[in-house]
Amino acid sequence: MFLRKTLAPAAAGIILLAGALALAPAAPAAAQEVVQDEGATYRAWHEASQAADNVKAMAAAKAYIEKYPTGQYADFMKKWLGTAQLTALDAAIKEKRMADMIAVGRDILATDPDNLNVLYALAFNIRRNELVAAPPSFANAPAAVEFSKKAMSLVESGKTLTGVASFDKNATLAWLTQILAVNEGKNGSADQAIELYEKSITLAPQDASVAARSLLAVFMLHQTRYSDAVKAYKAFPEADLAATDPKPEVKAARDAFNAAADGLIGAAARFVAYSKVKSLPASPARDRINQTLEAVYKSRFPEDASLAGLQKMLQEKEAAFGAAPGA
Repeated sequence: MFLRKTLAPAAAGIILLAGALALAPAAPAAAQEVVQDEGATYRAWHEASQAADNVKAMAAAKAYIEKYPTGQYADFMKKWLGTAQLTALDAAIKEKRMADMIAVGRDILATDPDNLNVLYALAFNIRRNELVAAPPSFANAPAAVEFSKKAMSLVESGKTLTGVASFDKNATLAWLTQILAVNEGKNGSADQAIELYEKSITLAPQDASVAARSLLAVFMLHQTRYSDAVKAYKAFPEADLAATDPKPEVKAARDAFNAAADGLIGAAARFVAYSKVKSLPASPARDRINQTLEAVYKSRFPEDASLAGLQKMLQEKEAAFGAAPGA
């Protein structure tokens, strides 16, 4: 839910009546004394406000502020517009109107570029409603990256979310870093994506809501890498693969295949261990990862028929994830 900054009390003599989608404060008493042009601009806002047309009213308020930045109603318009924008942003988030959410958010940031609450709300909701949706959408991925990087810079400089009783700096950075990782994965930059997912896990290893998804994503990236290595290796003729002294290119492909297998085993084992430590609910995805882990491990280490080595690996990873934060 969008956490918004509490605005300063309205100036004396001005009453703000906030509706769900429209704000219609009572007109200042001096409205009749404005000069003709300024009065026409003011009346455009007043008529839209009275008609509960919040979009038109906000546009009129912005037009007034741009044309009369020191006008007699400038302070009133700025306060009204700020409250109206926050209300519009809340509504767009709740109704998942992403284009409107981003547009209103950018309007707010135009005058308040360091508003961490707005930046975080924009980045988080693009992530939740698009980047990790089923199916995902990446239309607004560049905007999510933009908002995330700006928010991360502010958090790292010491800024906190207002309205949050116990702000967790590392958890916030973990969420934002994960957004960057999702985007790199979408762009086909597996190494960069894995690096960012790992950073996200390191920032908040005890927060299952972010760490589990990052661990799953790392597994999936390694699985793709492994599948590609298998295809590349098996593309050679059987005679070349069975040769006692394989060609250099065959040996290189075999080494890449083994390295990819090791990476996949490690990623799968971490997810399985984390799931056990955090008592994550059983799921088809978790079962498939378990099956993949055992199958690839057996292929890579056929001499370990009892899977004793795998069990030791899992126990070590469970111990690592079970450690207290900071241990």
